[in-house]
Amino acid sequence: MATQDIDTATGSQWLDTETRETVVRVVRHAVLLLWSFVVLFPLYWLASMSLKPPGEANSLPPDWVFLPTVYNYIQLAQSGEFLAAFANSVVMVSASVILVLLIGVPAAYVLSRYDIPMQRDVLVWILSSRMLPPIAVVIPFFVIFRSLNLFDTRLGMVFMYVSINLSLVVWVMKAFFDGIPETLEEAARVDGATRFQSFLKVVLPAAKPGIFSVAIISFIFAWIELLFGLVLTNFKAVPVTLFVYSFIGSRSIEWGMLAAASTAMIIPIVIFLIAVNKYLAAGLSFGVVIKE
Repeated sequence: MATQDIDTATGSQWLDTETRETVVRVVRHAVLLLWSFVVLFPLYWLASMSLKPPGEANSLPPDWVFLPTVYNYIQLAQSGEFLAAFANSVVMVSASVILVLLIGVPAAYVLSRYDIPMQRDVLVWILSSRMLPPIAVVIPFFVIFRSLNLFDTRLGMVFMYVSINLSLVVWVMKAFFDGIPETLEEAARVDGATRFQSFLKVVLPAAKPGIFSVAIISFIFAWIELLFGLVLTNFKAVPVTLFVYSFIGSRSIEWGMLAAASTAMIIPIVIFLIAVNKYLAAGLSFGVVIKE
C-alpha cells in the first residue's frame, strides 16, 4: 500500500513537471509570435499602403480590405529622378562597403596582432569618431568638400560613408581577430608561408563570418543615411533616401508614393541579407573562440 502511494505521488510529480514544461513552451512560442507580429506589422503596413490607390493610402479608419494596385510603383519606375537616385545609392554604398573593408580589416588585424605604441589610445581615438553626433560634423565636412571639389559627387559620398563605418569595422573585426588562435598562423609560417600569405590564406577565411557581418552593418548604415546626403549633395549624387524624403512636403505628404519608395528601398537590403545569410549567425558570435 505504501509502495503504491509512493508510485502515485511520483507519477503526479512527473505529470506536474511535464505540464510545467508544456506551459513554458506554449508561453515562449506565444511571446515569440507576438514579438514577430510587432516587428513585421510595420512592414506589412508599409507594403499595403504602397499597394493602395492614392486616395485610400491614408484613409481613416484604414481600409483593411482593398483592391491592390501597382500605380505607385509604375509612377516610380517612370520617374527618372528616382531611378537615378537609386542607382547613385547602389553605386556609392557598394563602393563604400568595399573600400571600408579594404581599409578596416587590415587595420583591425594589425591592432590585434602587433604591439604598437599607444595602442589603447589609438583604439579610443578610432571609436571617438563614432561618438560625435552627425549634426556636429556635417558643416565641417561641407566646408572641406567644397574646398576639395567633392560637393555633390559620388566620390565625396563614398568617402563620407567610409568615415561613418570605419570605426565600426575596425572595432568589430579586431574583436574577431582576437578570437582566432595565433597558432593557426604559426603553423602556416612553419610550412613556409609569409606573414602576408598566412593572413590572406588562413586568417581571412577564418574571419569570413565577421567580414560579412560588418559588411551587412556597413551597408545598412550607409544605405539609410540621410543627413549627409541632404547637406553634401544637390543634384548629381543625390541618394535614394533624400529622394524618398522629397515626398514629405510642407503642406501635404504623398503617402502612397512615400510607401512605395520606402518599400523599394528595403529590397536591396533584403537581397543582401539573403545572399550572406549563412555567414550572419556565425558573425554575430564574434570573439567567442578562446585563444590557445
